[in-house]
Amino acid sequence: MNIEQVFENQKNFFRKGNTRNFEVRKANLEKLRDLIANNEKEFCEAVKADFGKPYFESFSTEIYTVLHEIDYHLKNLKKWMEPETVGSSIVTFPSRNKIYKQPLGTVLIIGAWNYPIHLTLMPLVGAISAGNTAILKPSEIAPETSSALKSLISESFDTGMIAVVEGAVDTTTELLNQPFDKIFFTGSSRVGKIVMKAAAEQLIPVTLELGGKSPAIVHEDADIEVCARRIWWGKTINAGQTCVAPDFVAVHKSVRNEFIDQSKNVLSQFFRDDYHPGGNYTKIVNESHFDRLQNLLDQSEVIFGGISNKENLFIEPTIIQADWGSEIMQDEIFGPLMPILTYSDPSELIERLRDRPSPLALYLFTKDTELEERIIDEVPFGGGCINETVQHLGNPNLPFGGVGSSGMGSYHGKYSFDTFSRNKSIMKKPFWPDPDFRYPPYDDMIVSWFKRIFS
Repeated sequence: MNIEQVFENQKNFFRKGNTRNFEVRKANLEKLRDLIANNEKEFCEAVKADFGKPYFESFSTEIYTVLHEIDYHLKNLKKWMEPETVGSSIVTFPSRNKIYKQPLGTVLIIGAWNYPIHLTLMPLVGAISAGNTAILKPSEIAPETSSALKSLISESFDTGMIAVVEGAVDTTTELLNQPFDKIFFTGSSRVGKIVMKAAAEQLIPVTLELGGKSPAIVHEDADIEVCARRIWWGKTINAGQTCVAPDFVAVHKSVRNEFIDQSKNVLSQFFRDDYHPGGNYTKIVNESHFDRLQNLLDQSEVIFGGISNKENLFIEPTIIQADWGSEIMQDEIFGPLMPILTYSDPSELIERLRDRPSPLALYLFTKDTELEERIIDEVPFGGGCINETVQHLGNPNLPFGGVGSSGMGSYHGKYSFDTFSRNKSIMKKPFWPDPDFRYPPYDDMIVSWFKRIFS
């Protein structure tokens, strides 16, 4: 496939106005919805073939979430597309002023392997909704899903509207050389820097959805049993291979032992019939990722769990004793290993968190509204939950995105529409009045009158 030709084909398709009006956008969203719903089984089987994700997890996190997003756009798109009327000012009176929501053009969406359908198609919903054409680059680390996306999308959409380009680093590099109107990237901070550098060469705007070490904080007044259930639910989804998974737990020292005991009980209940990768638990995606996690495990003090099997890429959810300087606390884990740290002074904890790179998410478990307000106000993070984990992603009324090293820009719901749109400001004036004093030549009297009227 000649990438330059694919790109030019999309630019020409967009210039012909094939994506702009409401009915076309609506029809394309409905077509994408039918594609996903009618091929649910094929998509879920592809994800399972790539890294053994159980059917329920694939359906709930890959299929349902995107269908829900499409339905939300279909319900609200017409309203979002309407020009926004804004007020005039004394300087521009009389005039009528509007902000038009315009598509950007041809966009590049680079998906991620850990949720290969969701993280490729979720931003696509926003791109279609905003009236763009899109080239998708699924992750080569999930080849079966990438192939399914290419096959099914090419059957349903003109490549001028949506094209799927498969490949590895060389392909991505060639794509980044094209003068796209927007690049949307989901992945690691390391690759995000490469994407941003390439985009900067052509002044292409970017949205980066990255990651980081998202903390879960368990304060002394929290319901420890509920905390353990919700934290381990967020951690064991996709075997911890989730950008917003709780990466570590900072627990008040007075409830540390209780939290560990409840964690053991919760994991025993969640997986009472043992672990079955592909059945009730997800594999680690490949040997390289397994080896990285195994190396962290070998260096750690295991409190509970720790069983692994390279043959089937299985790593058990594991509770690890850690401190801020531990090796496992240096980078995002992206797996089912959970370091436990303790704190006694919330102010000291806040300082520790502020000294670290800003995470994509933060989860606070407490009944203390003063502490809640301090954490929200003083600690930089993308978004999060109070007394819950991960579920903020399921509300299309909330923007999802990072800050600092965890990303820039946001999407979901109307925020996706806005991410792939640009505001065009238009002021309309009548031919009358047209006072002479606004035109040269200017004298001291005009300056004096101007200051009286406008100062």
